[in-house]
Amino acid sequence: MTENMPKNITDSIRYQGKAIDDPAWIPKFLAEQETGVLGLIDDDTPHLVTQLFVYSPDEGAIFLHGAQAGRAHDLVKNGDQPRASFTTSEKGRYIPADEPVNFTVEYSSVVAYGAIDFLTDREKKRDVLEQFMGKFAPQLTEGEDYERIAQESIDRTAVYRLDVESWSGKNGWNDPDHPGAYSLDATR
Repeated sequence: MTENMPKNITDSIRYQGKAIDDPAWIPKFLAEQETGVLGLIDDDTPHLVTQLFVYSPDEGAIFLHGAQAGRAHDLVKNGDQPRASFTTSEKGRYIPADEPVNFTVEYSSVVAYGAIDFLTDREKKRDVLEQFMGKFAPQLTEGEDYERIAQESIDRTAVYRLDVESWSGKNGWNDPDHPGAYSLDATR
């Protein structure tokens, strides 16, 4: 693990049966997920934005990108060391029970907390945007399938860095042969 490993606060989860105690699980899960929800506070109102993201275990940071305008951009720009949360999840099958209150769903999730700011260094922004290309278009090659990211594109893109200070993870998957487990799509 790296020196930038966030503090694991999974032990604060109410239902410990799904809590993650393996320190390698959360970074691996983050690397596999495609979208997550960034949470910011606008005065006393939550502001949530669904985004693509990349996680850097070496830096202990989640990176997101977007336009240099809009509510999320303004909240980070105008905030005094703004705080943020970020969550990503994966849903599996529905698990029936004898009583509806005991029905459940298979899922895994991570919630991360920390300070958020913009990257301003052009080369660091380029590096992060290239990580996005590597994660979301791994079959394509720069210079063959697409042009190198233009400096103008880098300059007009906001790249956010969420320095993860703490996180928690849950994993609630059942036996693959669980009787009665079903996909909601299969019932429609």
